[in-house]
Amino acid sequence: MHHKISTICIVTKASYGDAATLGQKLLDWFAARDIQGVICENGTPEWSHIREAAKCDLVIVLGGDGTLLSVARRLVGCEVPLVGINMGKVGFLAEIPSDAWEERLQAIIDGEVQFRRRLALSCTVTRGDEIVFSGVAANDFVINRGALARVVRLELSVNGSPMGIVRADGVIIASPSGSTGYAISAGGPLVHPDMDAYSVTPVCAFLRSLYPMVLPGAHVFSAAVRSHDADLFLTQDGQEGILLESDDVVSISKAEGGLLYAEFDDNSYYDKLLKRGFIRENC
Repeated sequence: MHHKISTICIVTKASYGDAATLGQKLLDWFAARDIQGVICENGTPEWSHIREAAKCDLVIVLGGDGTLLSVARRLVGCEVPLVGINMGKVGFLAEIPSDAWEERLQAIIDGEVQFRRRLALSCTVTRGDEIVFSGVAANDFVINRGALARVVRLELSVNGSPMGIVRADGVIIASPSGSTGYAISAGGPLVHPDMDAYSVTPVCAFLRSLYPMVLPGAHVFSAAVRSHDADLFLTQDGQEGILLESDDVVSISKAEGGLLYAEFDDNSYYDKLLKRGFIRENC
């Protein structure tokens, strides 16, 4: 998918002077090419207003993967593409190096860059007959125990079909983009970002009572809390969360519309896996 760019929004990492400085430089650069733009700091009312009004053709995030995830959650289901300029440490999602932004952004303006739709996740938490939480995640939802080292009990199902009770420290439900994060550290699979699927990975399952799974995006994964003596939390992209109660039901599937990311031909998925050490040459 190509996308005509006439207005842009630059979102900078909160309280990070270098990002604000680069953001102003980008505004001037776009203005010289007759492209209007605004700049705002992540999490501010200005950013919320721009997002809700969908007043831009492209969102550019200046920061690391954490900042990009925070912004991406607010764009799930929108037809506004997203690109990140990496000013952090990892940069798996924020693909553009901070010293190569001009060439990459010019390629976007010239229509030489594809925007690909990636799966994001949608979640609800039902307590009795009431939905007490609903939200989306770009990377993952995690059900995990609190401070006490107690194994939790979760009754699992897929599309209403029972899968039994698992005893574990928690469960990670990850989008393809999120499969390279917490999920892979817990032994989960790498899932190509073009796939309409998501992974379910247990965290330290007792007696290996659940193996990692990859589910079709349209399928609904549910976990009912069957622990009565342990704090249990649900987190979105590791950044926001709620405290779960006994008998809460967490239901997760793909989010409608997903996310649009810029994809550069010279920075393929497999190259990134090699560079970040997910695949090792000469083993």
